[in-house]
Amino acid sequence: MDIALVLTILAIAIFLFATEWIRMDLVSLMVLLTLGLTGLVSAEQAFSGFSNPAVITVAAMFVISASLSNTGALGPIGERVIKLAGENPARMIAAIMMTAALFSAFVNNIGATAMLMPMVISMAHKSNISPSKLLIPLAFGSLMGGVCTLIGTPPNILMNALMQEYAGQSFSMFDFTPIGLVVLLTGITYMAFAGRHLLPSRKAGTLTEAYQVKEYITEVDILESSPIAGGTIAKSGLEQEFGLKVRAILRGKQKIPFPRRNRKLYEGDTLFLEGNPEAILNLRKKKGLQVVPERDNPLQIDIKKSEMVVVEASLTPTSEMVGKTLREMRFADTHGLTVLAIWRQGGPVVKKVDHVELKFGDVLLIQGPEEKVIHLGKAHDFLLLGGVSPAPYRPQKAPIAIVTLVAVITLAATGILPIMLAATLGALIMVLTRCLTTKEAYESIDWSIILLIAGTLPLGLAMENSGAAHLLADLIIDGVGPMGPWMVLGAVFLITFALTEVMSHAAAAVLIAPIAFNTALELSVSPKPFFMAVAVAASSCFMTPISHQSNALVMGPGGYHFLDYTKVGTPLNILVWIIATLLIPLVFPF
Repeated sequence: MDIALVLTILAIAIFLFATEWIRMDLVSLMVLLTLGLTGLVSAEQAFSGFSNPAVITVAAMFVISASLSNTGALGPIGERVIKLAGENPARMIAAIMMTAALFSAFVNNIGATAMLMPMVISMAHKSNISPSKLLIPLAFGSLMGGVCTLIGTPPNILMNALMQEYAGQSFSMFDFTPIGLVVLLTGITYMAFAGRHLLPSRKAGTLTEAYQVKEYITEVDILESSPIAGGTIAKSGLEQEFGLKVRAILRGKQKIPFPRRNRKLYEGDTLFLEGNPEAILNLRKKKGLQVVPERDNPLQIDIKKSEMVVVEASLTPTSEMVGKTLREMRFADTHGLTVLAIWRQGGPVVKKVDHVELKFGDVLLIQGPEEKVIHLGKAHDFLLLGGVSPAPYRPQKAPIAIVTLVAVITLAATGILPIMLAATLGALIMVLTRCLTTKEAYESIDWSIILLIAGTLPLGLAMENSGAAHLLADLIIDGVGPMGPWMVLGAVFLITFALTEVMSHAAAAVLIAPIAFNTALELSVSPKPFFMAVAVAASSCFMTPISHQSNALVMGPGGYHFLDYTKVGTPLNILVWIIATLLIPLVFPF
């Protein structure tokens, strides 16, 4: 009975994780409470995930990563390495992936991606290459780099903690490095020589001299004095003079989608114009149009045109605006900035921007004073993609941040301190030395990931206690067991990375860990290669933009579509699967 109930909860959880009908962290809390209420685990066990060493270590590493970012400690290193590549596309991809991997081996994957993305976009523009040729390699490099060390990514930390819990064994700081380096070399070779030809080359223009422009949808009103009022779309000159298309007309409460060119325009009409934002900004005076992105929060700023900037800004996972609309946040009143348009998942949003519920990875086209734009990026978790050059928060603290990171790595690698204590000590030092403030430290922690891991860990415990993990392990062994432990390891790897493509990599690792352990027990072999396989597979999420936040972060700025990841990432996933399955038992014998 318990096995059936646990498997039912597991199936429902995977379904909800994959569909994203409910936020992943909320699903995780639902799982936690269901397990406690049904008696599958005790109340203490249900909430034990919050005190798990892996959860504490992941939280501490978020703080350390933010400190390195806030002080600009790694930025100059990345810039120098990337510049060495010149303008050869293959060398550029290799340099970008190696730099991203170096950073993400010691800091959060998404932090490494966010840190390097503006310079990669700038590099693409200077080399006359579409950013879409470079941003997926950046994301993939950060994912592979995370495999290289114990602290590189949450699945590594989780597998170490769970292996200690289940088997009384542990990984050292650099046990992951041989596997990680081979996986990274495989990925760089594939992307530099084959994968880059599968990457799209999305058209890019210049909004400023520093970064890419996409075709946006911007909402404008026809004013009383407008020369186009009373005429047709064809006679308005919008398309001929400015290259803008009228995608829809809002007349009162009536919306007219894809209007014909002979459709008349009237005073008070709202037009949804698609095209280069620079053209939209230029036509306002000439055609008597007014940009009206936030009706309820009109922005009135008396400021010189020379002091205004128009930039693209992407929402990061920790932004307070994720899941909210501009109207709810009173964005213009609060920040003194206007959102002109929104770009999502490879295309512009044809909707009133103040009504759009914002998602992680959305790119907002923002207009306003430069200092307010910089403040938005610094204080409100927006990644500015060009147009401004904000200085690091505290560059004078960069040496302290680097020394602290090295100390954490040394203490953990030599076994002087457990990784949980070393990371927590490092996070505390970062705050005490003002590499970041206490408020910034709390804000740097992605609490949704913490809740996700803490809430999912009891499900792994319930699978182990009820015998569900043993049952699933038996099914794997019955299927491929006769072919030997190598093939069983490959099956566990395949199941893990398949789950990772549709749900959080941390959650996938937690759910597969007890199955991997029971599989090793059934085969009477060491569990170490199986835990390593789960860790590597959980970070091998290249096939979808939803499989990892690094993939989602580059989607908007790169103008990617969902299938771009599938086309480029599927061969890479298969390569990593084969190579890792062959290599892991050589490094960690059965």
